[in-house]
Amino acid sequence: MSDLKYLDGIAEEAWEGKYDRVGALSTGERLYVALASGRMRELAPDDSIAYAVNRVGPEWMAHMYEVWRGRRQPEQ
Repeated sequence: MSDLKYLDGIAEEAWEGKYDRVGALSTGERLYVALASGRMRELAPDDSIAYAVNRVGPEWMAHMYEVWRGRRQPEQ
């Protein structure tokens, strides 16, 4: 779960429009950050949401739901 907390920190930054730490992530990690932060267009423009959800998997999606369910889409 500590990996997911690390990714949540990167997702928080991405939600704010800061993408500095995203470049070193694996594809699955990047998709998690993109979904959690609402930044699919910026971080995974060639992937669909359905593909990202499938790639991330049920355990990470369950964690994302618990942590991010109250968040709105970023304004910009």
